[in-house]
Amino acid sequence: MTFSTTTTDDGARRTGTSLPAPGRGSRGRPAVPVLAGTESRLLLRHPAFLAAVVLYAAFWIYDLVPGGAAHAYPVLQDESWSVHLPLLLLAAGVLLAANQGVLRSHRNMTEPMYDVLVVGRSRRICAHLLSLLPAALLALLLTAGRMGYLAGRSGAVGEVRPWDVLAGPACVLLAGVVGVLLSTLVTSAAVAPMAVVGLGMLTFAGAVNTSASWRWFGLLAFENENAAPLPAALVHRPAAAHLAWLAALVVLLGATAVLRAGGRGTVLKATTALALAAALVAGFTQTRGLSAADTDQVSAYTDHPAAHQRCTKENGLTLCAFPEFAPWTTQWAKVARGVLAYAPGEVAGAPYTIRQRIFPPGGASSNGQPPPLTEWAADDSRAGTPKAVTVGTDWSDGAAGGDRRSDAVVEFATGFAYRAVTGDVPGRPRLTMVCGARATLVLWLAGKATPGTQEALRSTRERTFGGGISLPLLNSGAGLSFEPRAADFAFDLIDRPSRANATVIKKNWAELTAPDTTVDRAARLLGVKAPPAVPASGQVAGC
Repeated sequence: MTFSTTTTDDGARRTGTSLPAPGRGSRGRPAVPVLAGTESRLLLRHPAFLAAVVLYAAFWIYDLVPGGAAHAYPVLQDESWSVHLPLLLLAAGVLLAANQGVLRSHRNMTEPMYDVLVVGRSRRICAHLLSLLPAALLALLLTAGRMGYLAGRSGAVGEVRPWDVLAGPACVLLAGVVGVLLSTLVTSAAVAPMAVVGLGMLTFAGAVNTSASWRWFGLLAFENENAAPLPAALVHRPAAAHLAWLAALVVLLGATAVLRAGGRGTVLKATTALALAAALVAGFTQTRGLSAADTDQVSAYTDHPAAHQRCTKENGLTLCAFPEFAPWTTQWAKVARGVLAYAPGEVAGAPYTIRQRIFPPGGASSNGQPPPLTEWAADDSRAGTPKAVTVGTDWSDGAAGGDRRSDAVVEFATGFAYRAVTGDVPGRPRLTMVCGARATLVLWLAGKATPGTQEALRSTRERTFGGGISLPLLNSGAGLSFEPRAADFAFDLIDRPSRANATVIKKNWAELTAPDTTVDRAARLLGVKAPPAVPASGQVAGC
């Protein structure tokens, strides 16, 4: 408001007031940005948003308290989408805060007072939409910080996927727009919490149906968390199309909110129409699935990995990995050397190959499917690396919370120990039963290889029922299974100092590795008490 002086026809002077120019504040600044700045500060201080930020921070801190062991070896192409899970808390907080911000005048019964302002309802809705940008920017900064932390870990491999990373902050922005739109449709404060529940159910449904194409119509599209990571070349997520879908929804729903508030104009209507068209195109594009060429590429990497890998040699070990996983080969070599440290010279000095593999195709759950063992054996022969020991695309320092990463460590350590003990690799499409002294020796070598393998092996045993231990190969139907009595004896030996058994094991290696050597005979050779005998009813088939 400004003061003005006017002169009438009779020469008298009168002083009065005049309203600001339409759409401008009292200091000449555009009113919509000024109101947006005020509303953004109120939104960032809203209890729902602050609670969401606190929960997000608690989620991250909880993950870091044990030293971040579960994320010591992150695969960045997987982390690019999984990092968004806690951002759903921020999205819920922004939706609630934005909705209550618009309904503030209705709640306080001051809506009629806004009729005298120069900024109409549609322009106020525009201000509320603009006020969401700082919250989305905060989500982007939190995501960037998290990804920066993971990428900075010494064991990080893979590549950051920008389109996947940007999807999380876009979801936060979209949630806020939904909150604003709901306020123009219904003035009840109960609608926003119901919307949060509805979006949460949609996201959960997509998370448990990771093979369904319709999951891309949700806020975020997750992958099967129980599946091992894939090399970056095989990650065919339509992340760019999904980000375009989210952006189109932001514009479409935002424009609809302005229209509901009384907005008019050709530009607004054209924007709404274009956003609708973009949403339809992006929505269709993101659900097309894999092409035939993509499927063939996944099959080639699965059945014939040697052609897509780089190999290095280190002290008799040939280490073959997909290019982005090459930094992990030092960890594989460390475990292999730990196993061979207790073997006699002729065994420790023999050549060994470690080859990284993926199974099943596409990273889905295998459900006990047999792996392509015949194709793998032929691939190894062509590459001049027969009987290569398999290692997957997961890794950790040890137990890592008892998840698939710790199981991957146990799987590789026992697989390499089995190769050293038997001179072969499992070749059956189902679990290979390991019995007697061989089973004890394989588990003991795996447990003594490194402190991490021992920790992971104990974690596996704690999560195993029935006494024995079964270790599927890359979550397939093949792998190794150890009889209960031999496993019990192995853990008894693991608890003993290594030097107490190492010399005796090297001296009696030939007999301990013979397929017909029993647990009782192994106990006599090692000079220790054998575990109690298992009754006939409790004996394992195949031993």
